Amino acid sequence: MFLVVLLYAILASTFTIAKIALNYAKPFFLIGFRMIMAGGIMLSFLYLFKRKQFYIKKKDIWLFIKVAIFHVYLAFIPEFWALQYLSSSKTNLIYSATPFIAALLAYFILKEKLSVKKTIGMLMGIGGLVPIFLTQTDIRETGMEFFSISLPEMVLLVAVFSAAYAWFIVKKLLDKKYSLLMINGVAMLFGGIGALVTSFFVEGTATCPIFDFWPFLGWTSLLVLVANLIVYNFYGWLLTKYSITFVISAGFLCPIFGAFYGYFFLSENITWHYFISLGFIILGLYLFYKDEVRLKAN
Repeated sequence: MFLVVLLYAILASTFTIAKIALNYAKPFFLIGFRMIMAGGIMLSFLYLFKRKQFYIKKKDIWLFIKVAIFHVYLAFIPEFWALQYLSSSKTNLIYSATPFIAALLAYFILKEKLSVKKTIGMLMGIGGLVPIFLTQTDIRETGMEFFSISLPEMVLLVAVFSAAYAWFIVKKLLDKKYSLLMINGVAMLFGGIGALVTSFFVEGTATCPIFDFWPFLGWTSLLVLVANLIVYNFYGWLLTKYSITFVISAGFLCPIFGAFYGYFFLSENITWHYFISLGFIILGLYLFYKDEVRLKAN
């Protein structure tokens, strides 16, 4: 149990680190630099020590392109743009709805059936985001709001949907016997290249994309180490020790730690809306995964 708690304590810190790193570089450039660094490290390790896993079949190239687009590009570009305006704790909480969105996508994409209990849990989890959407963002322009939901929050939801959908593509590649290291390495490298191209056209070259080089390099390197290397390996190792249902259902710990980090390290204001949303998400996860455990037992 301690190790699962530790996993989400580390995972939650990545939102805080990312928020700090954005003080030193433009968001699209930061994503490109980070992902190319992380993808390069993963693929280099694979090539040097596990060369048999270093391959892509021609017929699967399109799947790898899709995983780079949805697993990295459309998951991180919107997230980091939104993170400029949202608190790290709020971003963390909205991301905690990923299991419910993945279940919704599975219903439509894979035609998976949803029991009554799972449906109630899913609706509670997604509906639980409503109170947190009612809180203010860092945006002052009223034109960036739509029915009390700010543009950054809507953009962040695009990232959450993309990240959830990406796991269906990852699953296809895993079923084809590709290693997760190869899948993530390729996705990060080419998704990162896409982010740098976007930075060139959107953020421009009139001013340097890095505001302060050494803090940028330090915080980005820490983000790569914690998010891309430690969390990735730690999560995979825990799945060999505990059931995937238990590990995922403990995901409510992430926004709890996120609120702690945001309050103490970034002086973020944690309102009652946050805890109401968190309560609904916890209850939704409990109902959703309790029913899954029952179905697997039968």
